[in-house]
Amino acid sequence: MKIAPLPPNETERLEALNAHSVLDTPPEVGFDELTRLASRLCGTPMALVSLVDQARQWFKSKVGVDASETPRSLAFCSHAILQDELFMVPDALQDERFHDNPLVTGEPHVRFYAGTPLKSMSGHNLGTLCVIDHVPRELTPEQVEVLRVLGRQVEALLQLRLRVKELERRDAEGRSQRDALARMQKQKDELLQLVAKDIQVPLGSIQAQASLVLCRSQLPEEVRTSARQIRESTESLQRLVTNLVESAREDSPLAPQLGEFDVRGLVTEVARDFSLRVHGSHRQFTHSVQVSERLVTLDRELLRRTLDNLLDNSFRFTALGSGKVSLEASQPEPGLLEVRVRDEGPGIPSAARPYVFENYLPEGVPTAARARASNSLGLAFCRRAVEAHGGWIWVEDNPPRGTAFCLRIPVGPGGARQALAS
Repeated sequence: MKIAPLPPNETERLEALNAHSVLDTPPEVGFDELTRLASRLCGTPMALVSLVDQARQWFKSKVGVDASETPRSLAFCSHAILQDELFMVPDALQDERFHDNPLVTGEPHVRFYAGTPLKSMSGHNLGTLCVIDHVPRELTPEQVEVLRVLGRQVEALLQLRLRVKELERRDAEGRSQRDALARMQKQKDELLQLVAKDIQVPLGSIQAQASLVLCRSQLPEEVRTSARQIRESTESLQRLVTNLVESAREDSPLAPQLGEFDVRGLVTEVARDFSLRVHGSHRQFTHSVQVSERLVTLDRELLRRTLDNLLDNSFRFTALGSGKVSLEASQPEPGLLEVRVRDEGPGIPSAARPYVFENYLPEGVPTAARARASNSLGLAFCRRAVEAHGGWIWVEDNPPRGTAFCLRIPVGPGGARQALAS
């Protein structure tokens, strides 16, 4: 008996075999059906899907054989994997390599063997699909081709198994990364909330002090101007902090707290506060409310913050001395509120308009466009708040110059609740 030498690429071959994670796995229907088909078409009582491990040959599938493995030193397959073509032994008793092999002289009394190598995707021979008989014989050319074809199907099953394993590995990595990102996001949100609270407390104190200064009479105009600027800056910074916290929750939809209120009173209140802000800035501000249904069902706080952010955006980009800002509320049809905030600023270039309601502008947007859309956190909040009510928001030109931010929101109880349900 001659023991088959090791293939020259044995280390890589074993790595390829182990990569399939197939050794010592339970029987599988796909492999068993191919093994039975090989036995029937080749007319042999035995057939195997044999994988040659480091010191054994292990049977992934078997017909007519009780053992699940044999020593590699005795395996006909150890010889078969040394070549790329079908390996055939017509009569083992007449072959010096096998005539005294215990598998020939004893159970299962192998006299005939034919095996086609099973290749990995990397080209390594992992084992064979083989057919075995108790009597000497040869395969017909048709049977040889059948065995080769069935061997390629076994290879396909092994490759499929490898791909499934790779997909499972990637899925596990993806879940691990998603879990890590979720933990990081939670930590970031918690930190952002703490920072926001720490910032808002001193901002509120500064704003209150500035308002107290403005209440005093007989102050020099330059002091009043400075106090007004301090108050405006703190208000703007407070809005920025609030919008920053909201932007961190972008993956979580806003949940409006619906309630009935007087929309005319809300717009008048927002307009009054904005009028105080523009007082002394040489900007001109007007507002109008033309609604047939004063009572609407919306989230009052979200709508107010939306109007504040839109007015703040126009305030920033309206030229001193000649800039005009207007706030208009109307009802183009029953159950629908329309708001327009107009300004005579530099306008928003067409290159920036697709991104003006996004948190961040992508690279490649021209500098001029980025400048006007730099209030992206506030505008992104406006989009989320409007869409949370089932409405929509857009931007258009304000002839002869400037920009108009427009929004429409369903305001009836049925429309608002239906938007939330959808």
